[in-house]
Amino acid sequence: MKKLLYISLLAVAAFFGSCTQDDFEDAYRDPSKVTTTNVPKQFAGFMKINFEDVIPSYWNYYTVIRSTSLTYTQAHGFSNTTGRYIPGPAVNDRWGRYYKFITQYRELEKVMASLSPAEQTENRIYTITSTIYLYDHTSKMIDNFGDIPFSEAGKIGSTGGNYASASPKYDNQIELYTLMLDQLKTFSAELNTIALSPKVDLEFKNQDLINKGNLESWKNYCNSLRLKLLNRVSGFPALAARANTEIAQIITEAKLVDENSENIAFRVYNQDTDLDTAGFIDAMEGANNNVAPKPMIDYMNANNDPRQPWLFEKGEKATVFTGLDPTLTSGVQEQLIVDGKIAVYNRSVISRNKWLPGTLINAAEVNLLIAEYYARNNNGAAAKTYFEKAIRQSVEYYVRLGDKADVLTWKPVTEPTSAEIEAYITKINFAGAVTAADQLALIAFQKYIHYNVMQADEAWAEQRRLKLPVLIFQEDETSTIRKTPPTRWTYPNSESVYNTDNYNTVKDKDNLSTKIFWDVK
Repeated sequence: MKKLLYISLLAVAAFFGSCTQDDFEDAYRDPSKVTTTNVPKQFAGFMKINFEDVIPSYWNYYTVIRSTSLTYTQAHGFSNTTGRYIPGPAVNDRWGRYYKFITQYRELEKVMASLSPAEQTENRIYTITSTIYLYDHTSKMIDNFGDIPFSEAGKIGSTGGNYASASPKYDNQIELYTLMLDQLKTFSAELNTIALSPKVDLEFKNQDLINKGNLESWKNYCNSLRLKLLNRVSGFPALAARANTEIAQIITEAKLVDENSENIAFRVYNQDTDLDTAGFIDAMEGANNNVAPKPMIDYMNANNDPRQPWLFEKGEKATVFTGLDPTLTSGVQEQLIVDGKIAVYNRSVISRNKWLPGTLINAAEVNLLIAEYYARNNNGAAAKTYFEKAIRQSVEYYVRLGDKADVLTWKPVTEPTSAEIEAYITKINFAGAVTAADQLALIAFQKYIHYNVMQADEAWAEQRRLKLPVLIFQEDETSTIRKTPPTRWTYPNSESVYNTDNYNTVKDKDNLSTKIFWDVK
């Protein structure tokens, strides 16, 4: 039963047996006794099972991204220790969780298929929204690994427990991206006209852990996800024209996440369930995971960034904000940290804030993507408008994160004024960036700051795609495997052992130097 973790139903059974009523927003009367499922219940289970990939949690931050995305992007300061650019066990954790997640989705498909045609039509909203959410996380898996099992993954429940029959092939990453873009476009159109019966409307609102049944939010989420994926493939020749055309259409339709009030997130509503960030403090503050990076701090210092005191604290024995220099030896770095000379992420607003949302798509991110689109198409005036709007939204976003801070010790006492924000925007001087390349460099640095530790997966994908901002990494001379940050993760060893025939079709790509298809610069 240890074989093919990603298609095992044991995870599903354990999941349903351990949940509480509050975990599912009153989805069940007694989940521990559930022996059958239905579409609404399965939908809630599907959305809940991977919440730790979204809501800031110990599992994701400490066991996965601390040693991968955060380090590869310099979203945090890290010591130059041996083997720091090798993903290690993190790949197993992310891989296993994703395939438990997709197994839940396949069970939802199975339950939906058991309904009559009329019932399937009535419950269509569950298929649309679950697939949007699935594609968001599937795109992250592709961005980390490249080709992945997808079309045949998670189907052990449909094979009567026959593991050999359920062994999934690897799907081509370009074809998967194309599939997702095609279906997301279809869903976007369908969400314009879909109507819910009173019964489904009530059930959907109760089971939707992200948007609480708000169809407009799902439409915004769908189009914003399309925008992100289209922008990511915009440099890939076979998809470049499509990207430009559809991004223009999405902007014109204007049904996307454009304001912070429209942000899409897995929100924490109370502290009585495991849907919270209670373990985030240990993930961030343990092993100096909250150390500030020098490139980000230097840029903030040079431009008087109003977000700085909301994102960071000065070192305990420092009078200025100082980030950890990535070019120093590990011994020197660690001594600076011990001496209290290095800034850390703000403990009130970030690491000890139990109300942090699990960000999926937010307005500042969307408007930076739109700014990039216009810069790429030589419309500097429009790029400037969206770029500056994104900065204002990013400032607001991080200030508002502090509203429900549990510990106020390090929370700034005054909020940035409009004058301070506008002074920062003026100092950045987007208008002075006359070439598309110069504009892109400014946009990329704002992505770097805005994403920081909160959206590490997006930060790593964008930095690989753009090769911006330009960051300096000390080579790991002690490693015979990888001396600089990789361009992808390697597959878990379990794939070569338990999914051997299918793994052999991608074996030649399974190294830290193979680029994801959109990584063309």
